[in-house]
Amino acid sequence: MIYALAFGVAVISAIPILFTIYSALSADPELWIRLYQTRLSVILPNTLKLALSVGFLCLLFGVSSAWLVSRYEFLGKGFWQVLLILPFAIPGYIMAYAYASFFAPGGPAQSLWGKFFDFPMPSLYSFWGVSLVLSLVNYPYVYLLARASFLSSSQTYHDVAKSLGASALRRFFSIDLKLAYPGIMAGLLLALMEVMADFGTVALLRYPTFTEAIYRQITGRFDPIGGAALASVLLLLSFFLFNLEKHFRGKKSFEQVSGSFRPLEAKPLGFVGNILVNVGLLAFMLIAFFVPVGILLSMALKAILSEGWDERLLRFAFNSLLVSALGASLATLLVFAPAYLSARHPNLASKLIYYLSSLGYSLPGPVVAVGLLLVSTAYLNWLYGSLILLILAYVIRFMPVSLQSQHSAIVSLSPSLEQASRTLGKGLWATFRDITIPNIKGGIIVGWVIVFVDCMKELPATMMLRPLGFDTLAIRVWVEASESLWEMASIPALMIVITGLIPLVIVMREFDRSKDVEVG
Repeated sequence: MIYALAFGVAVISAIPILFTIYSALSADPELWIRLYQTRLSVILPNTLKLALSVGFLCLLFGVSSAWLVSRYEFLGKGFWQVLLILPFAIPGYIMAYAYASFFAPGGPAQSLWGKFFDFPMPSLYSFWGVSLVLSLVNYPYVYLLARASFLSSSQTYHDVAKSLGASALRRFFSIDLKLAYPGIMAGLLLALMEVMADFGTVALLRYPTFTEAIYRQITGRFDPIGGAALASVLLLLSFFLFNLEKHFRGKKSFEQVSGSFRPLEAKPLGFVGNILVNVGLLAFMLIAFFVPVGILLSMALKAILSEGWDERLLRFAFNSLLVSALGASLATLLVFAPAYLSARHPNLASKLIYYLSSLGYSLPGPVVAVGLLLVSTAYLNWLYGSLILLILAYVIRFMPVSLQSQHSAIVSLSPSLEQASRTLGKGLWATFRDITIPNIKGGIIVGWVIVFVDCMKELPATMMLRPLGFDTLAIRVWVEASESLWEMASIPALMIVITGLIPLVIVMREFDRSKDVEVG
């Protein structure tokens, strides 16, 4: 029975992929030629350039900040360790919207620029503007995994290298970076998957990539087959990154003998070092978090004072909470079977089911939406334009987060507890109810919260699949910002950011556990 349930979950996850690929392969060759001439020749190099640029900046921001807080002692270190993950709470499209309003013609930035410079201010609506925004919201992936890897490094390695005459710079490259390489690469690839999946940022800043082209092909040209063709190319790129990330995440950075391990000794900074580090981190966090949030707060206050409270916001917030809670709850419920089988019975079948159930994380929102649209229009017309289809998209897209959380919790639970329950006469489902689930409830709650927040922030799938007239907070931010109604969009944007802050403490706590070194 549990295998049947797990197999059903894997099939649900694979549906958007199968239908997208099938539709793309059945497309007329002339369609592919036309798409290449009008779309692919532009969006493919744009997407690849953006990935390279954002990847470089995420490495620069993430590795350098992780190195500072793990290798040195300075004033306010604990404070900065938490602050550096705050940009996680801001979706890319909200960061883009905040800065677009700040740099708008006649806005505060242009007025300030004109007082000091005679030449035009660089435009945010550019390749480098998009790169910077996406780097600021995605570098925490690299920061968290790099920090965990650095903290897992042993002081013994540094002592030996130092006794052999290796300089601090050489020790950094030959020891720290090499040991942290799998974690850094896993974080980088997660960030790049988010770049591939981004729609709101590139659309608001008018930089054409795959997600924007897929959305236009479906909603503007009413061409689902053309959208599927574009989605299939994006799917291949995301699938490559997904498997590469799993490869690096699965690698062991090192094997440690328990008797030789000593935690990394943080080096105290002097007075000047303390000043430089704190000023540098403050400047960075102003750009990455405090300025955009300050812009949102300022505009929200101005909107409330001038226009009053918009009663519709309560309905938008209720819609967001409703679909997010349903999506998170269904995802949490569905993944128990594949998570349990993978943890307790790691055979070929369970590994395949676990892999297929994890694929949703590699699927950008538009790809999931295209796949479900094709299925509903071909076989399930009654689902088209329904809330069920939207919730199903959330489940497929974010189910892997809950799957990973539950799998980790089950692996850490001793099988002997379940075996004792079965020995005492309890059946499989009674054992799950009385033993397994109560003991992994922490992992279940963590997965639910993170999936809930991801659903709150999801934009492209919501735009393409929502029922007519069903607006969420994310939709309202997009609608108002795309029409340059900055103040109107500030309140729902701020509500999403506040909601996004909820899982950060959970994320920090879970990643702190990764500094524990495996011994053998």
